[in-house]
Amino acid sequence: MSKEIEYTQQDGIATLRVNRPAARNALNWTAQEQFAAVVTDVAGDTAVRVLIITGAGDKAFVSGGDLKELSGHPERAAGQRLNRVMRDALVQLTQLPIPVIAAVNGDAFGGGCEILTACDLRLAAGHARFCFAQVRNALCTGWGGTGRLVNLLGQARALDLLLTSRIFSAEEAMQMGLVQQVVDDRVGLETAVTQLAHSLSQLPQQALAASKQLVHAASQLSPVATNRLETELFVDLWSQPDHLEALAAFREKRPPIFGRS
Repeated sequence: MSKEIEYTQQDGIATLRVNRPAARNALNWTAQEQFAAVVTDVAGDTAVRVLIITGAGDKAFVSGGDLKELSGHPERAAGQRLNRVMRDALVQLTQLPIPVIAAVNGDAFGGGCEILTACDLRLAAGHARFCFAQVRNALCTGWGGTGRLVNLLGQARALDLLLTSRIFSAEEAMQMGLVQQVVDDRVGLETAVTQLAHSLSQLPQQALAASKQLVHAASQLSPVATNRLETELFVDLWSQPDHLEALAAFREKRPPIFGRS
């Protein structure tokens, strides 16, 4: 089987890498199906504590769907398939109970930017560029990107990026909040992302999952409902082993070791 998507996992840190550098990591049908399958596998693997999503090489993160392949499929059914597979995969990505880090190793165009919006944390190489290019192809977002972008950046900023389909730099992406950190090429994106992933993997998994759930809920539920969910999650976590370990470590003046029971 061709490996359009590479997947590795070591010490609880998993990496999904789009491996089509000759096509600027554009997602053809095979890559889309493999991407979705990896996300499903991660959802069922309790050993994974952090997921990193990145692209092969240093030219592109993901440049959306593979237009070379898709240009031969103008039929409505092709649009339905393209929408369904990646839309559902990205919804599942946002629902993973673990932190998901986008390591933006190069340009993120079109659907690549939609993938970014489904990740929890986003680090970018200094040379990376960004573009919600869908309008240039006489399309709108199709993988759930608009709703997530509005939640991330607000309506005015989303309209600017979606309607103009302009290309913007990693520095501007950080200034607007689309990425959390721009990594100097001399430091190395892989090093920075690995350090972040390792630090997250040492934190209590249930607390991370609850915090992620709450953040997503806050954009959909009323304040009353969000507070109700927060109370439920907080009380549930209070008597869990990780919280008891945190209290014990505080009393004993030592670093806590989470996930032992």
